[in-house]
Amino acid sequence: MKRNKIAVFVVGVLFHISSFGQSQGNSTYEYDVYNGDQDNKEIIGNKIYYTEQLNTFFSKLQKVTRTKKGKINIVHIGDSHIQADFFSGRMRVLLQNKFGNGGLGFAFPYKLAKTNGNALVRYSSNAEWNSYRNIYPVKEYNVGLSGIALTTIDKNAVIELSVRDANYGFSRMKVFTPSNTKDFNVGTASQSVFLESSAPKKVSHQIKKGESLTGIANKYGASVESIKKANNMKTNTIHAGKKLAIPTQQKESVSVANNMFNELSGEKNDVFYTFEIGQELDRIYFYSNKQAEAYDLNGVVLENDKPGILYHTIGVNGAKFSDYTKYDLFFKQLRGLEPDLVIVSMGTNESFDRMDAKTFQSQVNAFLEKVKKVAPNANVLVTTPPPSYFSKDNPNHIAGELANELIINGISGKYAIWDLYYNLGGTLGLSSLRENGMLSKDLVHYTVKGYEYTGDLFYEALLEAYNQFVKQQ
Repeated sequence: MKRNKIAVFVVGVLFHISSFGQSQGNSTYEYDVYNGDQDNKEIIGNKIYYTEQLNTFFSKLQKVTRTKKGKINIVHIGDSHIQADFFSGRMRVLLQNKFGNGGLGFAFPYKLAKTNGNALVRYSSNAEWNSYRNIYPVKEYNVGLSGIALTTIDKNAVIELSVRDANYGFSRMKVFTPSNTKDFNVGTASQSVFLESSAPKKVSHQIKKGESLTGIANKYGASVESIKKANNMKTNTIHAGKKLAIPTQQKESVSVANNMFNELSGEKNDVFYTFEIGQELDRIYFYSNKQAEAYDLNGVVLENDKPGILYHTIGVNGAKFSDYTKYDLFFKQLRGLEPDLVIVSMGTNESFDRMDAKTFQSQVNAFLEKVKKVAPNANVLVTTPPPSYFSKDNPNHIAGELANELIINGISGKYAIWDLYYNLGGTLGLSSLRENGMLSKDLVHYTVKGYEYTGDLFYEALLEAYNQFVKQQ
């Protein structure tokens, strides 16, 4: 299929054998924008460095390819560039088309946490859920594998998980909870279950002495005028002891009886429960099965019975390496994904903090040390942060410094590296990225087109490294 060419004035990168450092140049390269199909044209500089760090992963990938048996677990951890799952989602599709679709992988109900996630799975619930991201100061929240705590105190809570892409039906599921206890039953339903009400939730507030109508409105996130309208009030005068009806955006809770569901039996493992379903499903339910102070869910893994790739995506908007290291539960549950390859894509938020390169690398090392402790057989592949702007006409030069630090330390850190910063042109490529609709309006994130292009580049580099490994066997 035809490729569109864009000329990108990039930071010339000379990878010296002695230092593997970057130096400035004035070269002009042509970069290929993928429209879907691949060809054999080489993209200058688009390769994985320190590929010997991927030999264990490549060996298992080769074995699964030959025998048509088993799963390959790839875990992609990152920040907002990963949470939306456009970049990582493109990698999932390309790798599974090549090596087999073993299932969707890790999934988390971002919608219930009131944030964005991929569109492959839909979640609905009859309960209000509270969330807490790992980017915030450490508190008594059960922040686990998703990097986001999700909890409710509703004893009648039900979650419906439905797969929207027919390619990701599942016949096996892992469920991660903080204490690895069976707080939820898991089941199917033989009839339609409606969890979301259209009726506004009714809230009543008894006025206390000294309160004002404005203060009450602020407390509930309502407007003064909406409260006056709901109570037929002509003035803002209120009297202690009286009750006010408060209009809210919340909906009335829907009560669902547990006998609506056909319970599935699960088996307790080290850090998760496994449910062998026996048939491929596109919908399943979680419902509380005992009285507890709170109900928490850290995420699930959806698999099928086919050999191939499971591409797990874990991303948190605003996250840095140091945010993930705050919570031991994250690493404990990471072990349950049985990773063969851990891909790490962070650094943008550190660059906006104007973090110096040495501090950044120490935080990278601390994170990777914890990863390798719980997944000693996993290989690690780090991507450098992409080019961005601090503000209009003010390129983010710190991202390049952090990218260089990652590359220099790849050998001592025992990780492979893919230089996303260089492959997108560095700071000198930003204008072309904008002109070609790759960079989003905030000048930090990328458009779907930009993320998918990034995924195409990454896939090509990883596949080339794998092919070279196979040739040498």
